[in-house]
Amino acid sequence: MPRLKPGARARSSSASSRLKRPRLASSSSVPVPGDESAKKEKSVEEMIEDEDLEDTDEDSDHGLVDDGSSDDSEDDAPRNRIGNVPLEWYKDEDHVGYDIAGEKIMRTLSTSEINALLESKDNPDAWRTIKDHKNQREVVLTETDLEVIRRIRERMYPSLATDTTEMVEFENPEARIHPEGKAHPPKSRFLPSKWERMKVKRLVSLLRQGKIRPPPPPAPEVWDLWADEAQLRRKAPTALPAPKMALPGHAESYNPPSEYLFTEEEKKEWEETFEEDRTLNHLPQKFESLRHVPGYKDFTLERFKRCLDLYLVPRALKQRMNVDPESLLPKLPNPKDLRPFPTHIAVSYEGHEGMIRSVAVEATGRYLATASSDETLRIWEVATGRPVRSIKFSSAVTAVAWNPQHLMLSVSAEENVFFLDPQLEIQAAPDGEAPVAVSSLLEFKEANVAKPEGEEVEEPTAAKAKAVHWRAVQPDSPQHAAGCRLSIATDGDVQLLVWHHKGNYCAAVSPKARATSNQCIIHALNQQKSMRPFARLRGGQQVQSCAFHPSKPHFLVATMRSVRIYDLQKQAQVKQLISGAKWISSVTVHPTGDHVVVGSYDRRVVWWDLDFASKPYKTLQYHDKAVRCATFHPGKFPLLAACSDDATVSILHAKVFSDLMQSPMIVPVKRLRDHMVNQGFGVLSCAWHPHQPWLFTAGADGRAYLWA
Repeated sequence: MPRLKPGARARSSSASSRLKRPRLASSSSVPVPGDESAKKEKSVEEMIEDEDLEDTDEDSDHGLVDDGSSDDSEDDAPRNRIGNVPLEWYKDEDHVGYDIAGEKIMRTLSTSEINALLESKDNPDAWRTIKDHKNQREVVLTETDLEVIRRIRERMYPSLATDTTEMVEFENPEARIHPEGKAHPPKSRFLPSKWERMKVKRLVSLLRQGKIRPPPPPAPEVWDLWADEAQLRRKAPTALPAPKMALPGHAESYNPPSEYLFTEEEKKEWEETFEEDRTLNHLPQKFESLRHVPGYKDFTLERFKRCLDLYLVPRALKQRMNVDPESLLPKLPNPKDLRPFPTHIAVSYEGHEGMIRSVAVEATGRYLATASSDETLRIWEVATGRPVRSIKFSSAVTAVAWNPQHLMLSVSAEENVFFLDPQLEIQAAPDGEAPVAVSSLLEFKEANVAKPEGEEVEEPTAAKAKAVHWRAVQPDSPQHAAGCRLSIATDGDVQLLVWHHKGNYCAAVSPKARATSNQCIIHALNQQKSMRPFARLRGGQQVQSCAFHPSKPHFLVATMRSVRIYDLQKQAQVKQLISGAKWISSVTVHPTGDHVVVGSYDRRVVWWDLDFASKPYKTLQYHDKAVRCATFHPGKFPLLAACSDDATVSILHAKVFSDLMQSPMIVPVKRLRDHMVNQGFGVLSCAWHPHQPWLFTAGADGRAYLWA
């Protein structure tokens, strides 16, 4: 607080003379002119009412002197123990309250002006005597009390012992965390406000004119004990409290434990994560003290979002229903009642050194074929797990499929589709007919290639023409020694091979083909011709999978986000099924032909009922990673399997009823866990045994299992 120089005046005498100070004691005696006590009272009042703010060196000489007459004692304690009860309640009584012992405190102080006049003449200390009407006693102010009152009236500290110089550590540079302004304080801080003086003058004028009156006293409350009960007020709606924010944890501390601080890898991962996916909205930091913590840059943004949450989020009062939670769950049968379904590993097929990309079961269920990225195709005996044949190629084998009518294979490798004679034992047909020799089916027909006499036919070089060009495998090649008889060059790697149930047509899917028409090609084995059903698809999406209808001449093509059903005889689209998935991986048709299921890379299994709309009937999600394959059991068992990159296989009981009014029953019954994740891939393919409730799975760990 800046000091004033000796002789300086803080306020003008003209301004101070217009303001009249109230007396120190309203009940003190009235002085008599000419009396000595009246002169003393006048001199003290002039000292108190003086408006000169002088603080000279003389003030430090006399200070506050304690004369010992104002020490704390039991006499200073309040006698009257009535609390906050107004004294006007006792105006008609001869006492004003009760002391601590319960005795009445009688009225001893006189309120007569004549008695006050006589007392001021007889008592020399009447000018500084204060009457305490509540406790019925007189209090004489000491010299110390008068000095305290004088210093307070002069805008000074009550005691000289108050140190006003050592409040902020200006000389300690380490404690100085806020910048100091070097500008001089404005002059308006030391001058009285002109506008406040004008406002006070206006209020005083209105008070004198009687335009501003004190509020009327409140009417006394009267309670009618004999009145009837008042009408019940309508209850207001219950206030809906705003949702509370989450309380801060250890990570929000300015000095968090070391385990909450991010490493460089965690910090980089946090910065690359989307803002809505982050568990923390800030990076934990450590500071030595609270005053070293800087301002939070996102404070205004977070407050704005909080206001949006409170303003935009609708809140409604819902009546709580007394419902048993168990009754809300669907009534599912016990999995034990839905047997048989695969539960454990019966046979393990080990021998591959790379990921097994595809697995296929022979129509009789005797042999199993596996295609691996270690450039081999292996044929196993299902019952014993004994490897029957191993065929080596020069590149990874991507797909394999058994012909459902003949003991032959179609294999995709070396950017070719090979039709292979495995040279296995052929069983006689049940009706006694002799089986057709595979070698006769795989003979290359020269009539399909028109060539002039004496000239050799030139092989096409364009990728679009190569994909439909059939040729015989050279007898001196290692593929011919392995059993390959026919080959068709492909436009890119073939990811899927599917046979028609009659065994004459084989569909090949190559999603990364350079020509759009080569993404899906149907090869006819008997005629040795190839057909491109689609010149290009609408929307420019890639073909991901395909399937033949089990009973109708329909062909199902799965693109990235939908499934399209085509009539091969009419060459027209029948229906388009909208999946809602981002990327379809596989498609399968129920043996009845009325239901279609697809798996997708966004962890979903989507089910359609073809008798209803094109939107999904059910969308199932049982896996944590991409679903690679979903397939129905081809026989009489109501089973559905879905394999995923989380190295698990879900077995579902999927029973379809002949009654059209009854919905299919879909119940998850088992989760098969024995494969391991390799390079982010889990179980890549699965296939059902044609006659038994057995499942074959092939994983990225190089193992194939038979689950029974």
